[in-house]
Amino acid sequence: MERKAAATVAATSTRTPTPASAAGGRQPSASAARRILREGQRDQIVSLLMGLVAIALFVAPWVAGEPDTAKDAHRNELAVGMVVVFLAMARLRWHLGRWSDLALLAAGAWLIGSPWLLALQDTVVFADGAHVFDVAAGTVLVVLSVVSLALYRPAVGDDPEADHQREH
Repeated sequence: MERKAAATVAATSTRTPTPASAAGGRQPSASAARRILREGQRDQIVSLLMGLVAIALFVAPWVAGEPDTAKDAHRNELAVGMVVVFLAMARLRWHLGRWSDLALLAAGAWLIGSPWLLALQDTVVFADGAHVFDVAAGTVLVVLSVVSLALYRPAVGDDPEADHQREH
C-alpha cells in the first residue's frame, strides 16, 4: 500500500510541476513522499475527530436538556471545545508538530480532571451527568493525542532540500 501511495504522489508530482521542479530541483524521494502522505493523513484524520469532539462539547448542554443546571461545567466544556477546534483548524492549515498533540493531551487531561477540580470550588458539576461526559470526552482527546504522537515522525533525513544541499 505504501508503494501505491508513493507511486500516486510521484505520478501526481510529475504531472504538475512544483516550483522546485520548474527551477531544476529534484523531486522528493519515495521516503519523503511517504512521509508527506503519512503526515497529511495524520493531520486530517486526527483533526476531523478533534472537530467531532469539539462539536460534541459545544452541544452537550443542549442535548442533555438542562443547560442551566451545571453552568460551570458547561462553560468549561465550551472553553475546551474552543481550544480543540482552534487546534484542529491550525493542524489542517499549518501541519503542526508535536506541540499541538501535547496541547491536545493537556486539554483532554483537564477535561478528565475538571469535574473534581471544579467540584472542590463548590460549583454545581454533578447535577446533570456532565462529569460523565467530561471524562468520556477527555479520554477521547487523550487517546487522540497519544495516537497522533505515536504516528508523528519528524523529517530526519527525508528532506529533499537538505539532501540537495549535501550534494553540492
